[in-house]
Amino acid sequence: MTTERTLKALADNAAGEFAAATSSPPSIYHDENVFALEKATIFQQDWICIGRHAEMPKPGDYITRDIIGAPVFVIRQRDDSIKAFANVCLHRAARLLDGSGHVSRISCPYHSWTYNPDGQLVGAPFMEQTAGFEPASMRLKELRCASWEGFIYVTVSADVAPIVESLDCLTEHVADFRMGDYVSVYEAEETWSTNWKCLVENFMDSYHIHRVHKDSFARYGSSEDITELFPGNDVCAYQVIQESENRMSVYAHPENTWLKGDDRYKTYVANIFPSHVFQLQPDLLWYVSILPQSVDALHIRWAVSIPAEILDNAPDREDAIEEQMALIHQVNIEDRSIVENVFRATASPHATVGPLSYLERNVWDFARYLFRRICA
Repeated sequence: MTTERTLKALADNAAGEFAAATSSPPSIYHDENVFALEKATIFQQDWICIGRHAEMPKPGDYITRDIIGAPVFVIRQRDDSIKAFANVCLHRAARLLDGSGHVSRISCPYHSWTYNPDGQLVGAPFMEQTAGFEPASMRLKELRCASWEGFIYVTVSADVAPIVESLDCLTEHVADFRMGDYVSVYEAEETWSTNWKCLVENFMDSYHIHRVHKDSFARYGSSEDITELFPGNDVCAYQVIQESENRMSVYAHPENTWLKGDDRYKTYVANIFPSHVFQLQPDLLWYVSILPQSVDALHIRWAVSIPAEILDNAPDREDAIEEQMALIHQVNIEDRSIVENVFRATASPHATVGPLSYLERNVWDFARYLFRRICA
């Protein structure tokens, strides 16, 4: 299928009603021209989740990511604020920081140019003989940075609208959970052999739980009848799984006095477009930040957090963490297998579109977001 036909199929699907919606054209996961459009109109424009405040609690703590060839880092300042910078030295463009960690100053691994955490150049050995060189006038390129409910976002665009106001529709539902206070217990980075859209869609797909996760999430029983999917808007889509005190696979700790009524047994699964997905429960927060490396590979940062009241009252803190992580690791393994399977199969000349279940409403919402970005 040519790029034009792929985009027309995406547009036609997005323009219809959900009752007649289908899956996206298989070629959309493999077309290099589509990927070029995604880089230009999505990842170089929208807000990208970098991590959480709880993952970098002390001044000098940092996290790095590569946003479509643009290395960036966020770092906590001495006043506890978070700033974002291009992860590129001002001298000969070496990458300054890798992974995540802690620094008191940022020192270039190539020629030792050194910066304060606020981006100010404070040292440049053997530059005193360079005419007109003034370190005080040189600072790392600062990028737009924002926080929402404990998450940190960066954009390389100067024009995209602020993210916090755009998420008011979701804030009103999740604010009472206070997920910004959840304690980070596990962080990891991985590279998967699949297209980035396959993973976003899978995270928001409630239809596969009964099969792919029959030995993990579904071991507590069917969730289809307690799942409600809400129509997405320009910035996000979400669904709610409403349990009760009779099932209690998800529940608030007795010392959690701020969640009331149904919220004590509720799970939110959300996609903040383009590629930040999370599962929020009264007893767990699991998120994935997805960044494509190519049409057939993606890099993810994923992490798990647990409310402090659960950890503080557990008979054994490490056992409580391990119990949750055993489940999430299993789910992650199950998801990776099927997502890489789907990507390989969509390359088949026999792959076609199929009708969507009501449990895939948010998959269609994501497809409509893609249409708005790459077909406009």
